[in-house]
Amino acid sequence: MKNERELLMIPGPTIVSPRVLRALAKPVLSHVSNEFVDGYAEALALQKNLFGTVGTPFILAGSGTLGMEAAIANLMEKGDKVLCVENGFFGEKWEEIVETHGGVVDRLRFDWGDPVDVKQVEEKLSTNEHKLFTVEHVDTSTGIANPIDKIGKVAKNTDALYVVDSVCGLGGMPLKMDDWNIDFALTGSQKALGAPPGICNFCINDKAWKAVENRKTPPSDYYANLRRWKPIMDHPKGYFATPATGLVMGMLEALRIIDEEGLEARWKRHALFAEAFQAGIKALGMESYPAEGYNAHTLTVPKIPEGWDDAKMRSIMYSKYRVIIAGGLGKLGGKTVRVGHMGNDTKNDLVATLGAMEMSLAEMGHVDDPGKAVGAMMKVFIKN
Repeated sequence: MKNERELLMIPGPTIVSPRVLRALAKPVLSHVSNEFVDGYAEALALQKNLFGTVGTPFILAGSGTLGMEAAIANLMEKGDKVLCVENGFFGEKWEEIVETHGGVVDRLRFDWGDPVDVKQVEEKLSTNEHKLFTVEHVDTSTGIANPIDKIGKVAKNTDALYVVDSVCGLGGMPLKMDDWNIDFALTGSQKALGAPPGICNFCINDKAWKAVENRKTPPSDYYANLRRWKPIMDHPKGYFATPATGLVMGMLEALRIIDEEGLEARWKRHALFAEAFQAGIKALGMESYPAEGYNAHTLTVPKIPEGWDDAKMRSIMYSKYRVIIAGGLGKLGGKTVRVGHMGNDTKNDLVATLGAMEMSLAEMGHVDDPGKAVGAMMKVFIKN
């Protein structure tokens, strides 16, 4: 008999709370019904608190990539220069979006796994020739967390708009949009927010909105034209395109869960998860890919030692223990694995995941003292 129970521990999509699943299972609502309109308005208000902004929140059907496209299509015009700050797979993705919309890319690249150098960003922006600049909060390919708060201090002294992709950060790590001078921040529903894929969440402040209003040419995208969507975000009973009613109501429940836990408590929980998983992989003799001190709290990216077969390990973890983790992305394929520990994940989930990894490696002949890694993780949990 096939065991249908699986533990999804990839860096998104993540485990969804039964509360959210129950909201998704309800009958489809009319997009103009009072229940949906009120729910949409509540979700937007909760999102503003989550982002730490008095700016305008947007909840649209799409993946995080829609938020990236909305930022470029609305804030940039053809021929504008955009600084793309890159140190991973997703940081490099901005280049393609900028060029698709006719922008001029200025690349500031760092080695994958190394943090963004704030001084180099400052030097680039000192030329005052960039309309905006893009930074990854957490790059899911490497597990690096960039110092977006320190970069925000640089942004305060420039006219360039500061755009942050926090798809794998928001809800699991601090992001304070207004305090850190971020003009446009985006995320996706399927990671630390603990909702299913399909919703893109982003916020835009007044500085960035003025850039939208003062455009000389219309945005190069119809669906992602924020001037068409803003009236609906201000008054959700309006209509531009049919919202994903079920997904929005599921998102509302996920945002309520975050609000009930409290942001400070949630950030602390994710920091503990990261510390515990780091202790576990070190006990296995593995190193973390990101530079020391810059590990994200939402996922762990261990390096695969020479001679170890990551695909075989992941296969055993799934076939024998029904635990799913992700392989390395892009040029890190075969060199790393990626384990998500965010959103609704629990200590039990982390212990089960590390245990499955440890038992799989023992079967492969790479672990002589089974239980050492799980023990190291438990010591962190007990200490805290």
